Amino acid sequence: MQDGKHVGESGRKLREDLAKKGFNPLKVQPLWNRHGHSGYAIVEFNKEWDGFNNAIMFEKSFELDHYGKKDYYSSRRKKDKLYAWVAREDDYYSGGLIGEYLRRNGDLKTVSSKEAEDRRKTSKLLTTLNNTLETKNQRLQEMQNKFNEVSSSMSTLMWQKDDMIRAYNEECKKMQENAHNHFKQISLEHERNAKCILDQKRELEQREKELLQREAQNENETKKLQHEKMINERAALEQKKADETMFKLAEEHKRDKEKLHREIIKLEKQLDTRQGLELEIQRLRGALQVMEHMNGDGDADTKKRMEVIQDELKEKEEELEDLEDLNQALIIKERKSNDELQDARKELITVSICYIPLFSFLRKRV
Repeated sequence: MQDGKHVGESGRKLREDLAKKGFNPLKVQPLWNRHGHSGYAIVEFNKEWDGFNNAIMFEKSFELDHYGKKDYYSSRRKKDKLYAWVAREDDYYSGGLIGEYLRRNGDLKTVSSKEAEDRRKTSKLLTTLNNTLETKNQRLQEMQNKFNEVSSSMSTLMWQKDDMIRAYNEECKKMQENAHNHFKQISLEHERNAKCILDQKRELEQREKELLQREAQNENETKKLQHEKMINERAALEQKKADETMFKLAEEHKRDKEKLHREIIKLEKQLDTRQGLELEIQRLRGALQVMEHMNGDGDADTKKRMEVIQDELKEKEEELEDLEDLNQALIIKERKSNDELQDARKELITVSICYIPLFSFLRKRV
């Protein structure tokens, strides 16, 4: 018992055990009910006579060990042993799991009915084999007749083939003779044509040599002219670039002059402002000295006035220093601009010197 249900060995293990004993069963099917394993199992054998013999041997083996059908239904049956027998009519029509399985999965036959069935199968097989043999014999006869016809046709074809080969050989011989004569005639004609072609070739080679000499002379002159033309075009292009560069430099020079003029005006204004600041500083210094001489009595208003003048003087001096720095920066910028303008003029002069004489020479040459 296991989990409240009966258990037993699997059908596979029983089949392997019976196979080891030489009974060769096909399958072992355990029978189950709602309580689990019923304690019964159906052993199936091959349906042919060798399977029947194995089943009888299987039954006899258990009967010799007193574990057959009679022993199972006796009062001395042992519940822990395995009993077995061949199912017969009473088992087939019995109630319970065994009868139900046998009726559902097998047919009940006697030995005599099995023998009669085998005789019918054998008779049917013999009839089928006789019919097949007769059909094969007819087919063989037809093939023999066909073979005879083909053999006769092959003999006729062989005679025809020999005649065709003889005719072909004779025709080939004639064709070879004709071809030899024709080839000889073609060879003579070829020699005459080769001599004529050789003479024409020599004449053409002489003419080709003369033409090549003229062509080489013309080609040299053409190349020379094209080379001079290319140099002329390149010089014209470079002159155009030089003109454009000169125009750009002239424009830049004009803008730089205008800018320099504006800077000069700005410097003049700054100079006037500087002179005004210097005069204002001199005035404040003079007023401060006068105040110092007059401050002998230690008047508070005078001291306060002197402090105001000192602050104003200091502010004007700082303003003058800032103006000096700005003036110095403008002077440096003006010098740098003049240097760049001079470099551009030198470069333009160099380009003009390099290309203008070359262009004049090429124009005269062309």
